[in-house]
Amino acid sequence: MDKTVIIITSVGLAIGFAEALIYYNLGTNANKKKFKFGVPKGKQLVKNMGVVLATSALTAILSYKIEQSFKS
Repeated sequence: MDKTVIIITSVGLAIGFAEALIYYNLGTNANKKKFKFGVPKGKQLVKNMGVVLATSALTAILSYKIEQSFKS
């Protein structure tokens, strides 16, 4: 596997997880007067990480394929 794919996937995971936490907290605090930051637990955390992992991997693969098409 190309190191570019690994780098893009890793960065995508970090940024994607941070983004997922922001959206999770915005949703869970929508009807509350005081904002409280939290991290999902159990199945919700696994689902969030699965989505982030899948989208990060797809981004890395697509980026790699596009980069390779320019080299041809």
